[in-house]
Amino acid sequence: MRFQVLSHAGLLVEGQSKSLTCDPWILGSCYWRSWWNYPPVSPELVASLNPDYIYITHVHWDHFQGPSLLKLGKDKQILVPKGNYDRIKRDLVKMGFKNIRELRHGEAVQLAPDFKVTSYQFGIFLDSALVIECEGVKILNLNDAKFMGLPLQEMIQKHGPFDFVLRSHSSANSRLSYQITDEPETPVDDVQSYIDSFTDTVRAVPATYAVPFASNQCHLMPEVFKFNTMARTPKMVGDYFIQSGFKAPELKVMVSGDAWSSTEGFHYTGIDYFTDRDRCLAEYQAQEMPKIEAHLEKEAKSKINLPEVRRYFDKLGAAIPWILRRPFKGHPIAYVLKAGETLTTLKVDLYNRSVEQIETLPDDSPLPQIHTAAYIFNQCIRLDLFSHLSISKRVLFKVRKKDKKYIQKLNLLYNLYEYDMLPLTRLFSWRFIETWLLRWREIILYVQLVRDLVLHRKLNFAKYLQPVVK
Repeated sequence: MRFQVLSHAGLLVEGQSKSLTCDPWILGSCYWRSWWNYPPVSPELVASLNPDYIYITHVHWDHFQGPSLLKLGKDKQILVPKGNYDRIKRDLVKMGFKNIRELRHGEAVQLAPDFKVTSYQFGIFLDSALVIECEGVKILNLNDAKFMGLPLQEMIQKHGPFDFVLRSHSSANSRLSYQITDEPETPVDDVQSYIDSFTDTVRAVPATYAVPFASNQCHLMPEVFKFNTMARTPKMVGDYFIQSGFKAPELKVMVSGDAWSSTEGFHYTGIDYFTDRDRCLAEYQAQEMPKIEAHLEKEAKSKINLPEVRRYFDKLGAAIPWILRRPFKGHPIAYVLKAGETLTTLKVDLYNRSVEQIETLPDDSPLPQIHTAAYIFNQCIRLDLFSHLSISKRVLFKVRKKDKKYIQKLNLLYNLYEYDMLPLTRLFSWRFIETWLLRWREIILYVQLVRDLVLHRKLNFAKYLQPVVK
């Protein structure tokens, strides 16, 4: 048995007769040229890939990347989690894939006589982990999923102990994209918390080795390049383990091209991408700048179709029950959309389901503002991608401290809508009910978290990441 790290969250597992690839983002960039694999994936590695199976953990583009999937071939058997919504399958069908199998929570698939995978789901907005058991080796690929409590114990009790546990260790959310206008010096995120979360999780799992995973990316687009300074690298995780004296599980830094086999152990490319990361990033950006500039030229030609925007927000508003739109009464939100040197400003009143084009906002405007490219905004409307906008970092949420909640509520509503939980009638489908019956442990976890919040006014996730001995 052999496995190899392909990319940011890409993994190849090979048995004697079959092979599996997880989340194969191996080509180019994603999120509108914002995210790039770091380190880059070698062309030789890309050319060598021909897996029998592909597993996609969730719908986000750094895990479900169209060009990479098409490169591997439309004939591949693709395995995806079956949650309360079927967007992953629908999007794959639109791309021309036909051999798609949805896996319910806890459902196993025998890929070969001694090669089995089991899918486990977690999170209100569907994410998943994969337990890989191949020729006596067990890998728990948590990827982005933040398993804890009973859901984590379920996998440990059914499959542990593991040889490897893989998990993300850096930010992939929108917190860094906020600008609090009346408190500009207030930190908007605690970047150390991601390393703490990684550490707490892997130490709760009985495993021999832990690999910082699914966070090996960088930002090369000029407007988001600054976020590279906030990334937590695998080396930082390794340094933290050393400083804290943690010895179990043993931490292994593995990047694109690095591998392990049951016969030869670890094999590393030997290239250091982290000691002089600033220089590496500058060189990488210069190398990819022609692609970035070509994309920006395309964005500069984009135009806003106001009737189309109004139709979208009318449809969105109709799907949101009045009680969830009520907080936005008297609190419209401005979208400031850029195309080249042209700015288009739209005032969106979610409560009244209306959109109005207005003059450019003054710097001291009290309106909560969302700044992004017109091209990206158009794609979000046409393809239901607002949940991807926040992740991309190609957005600026410019708000006063007291108004931040309106942006957060709006982003929550986008997610509920795009993950088939709005309108509320979708909650009564058999698919939704079956999903949560299978994930009853997660419901208990949420009840416990709500109880903690009520009693202690804070959440202590580490409490639900205590080591479990099988």
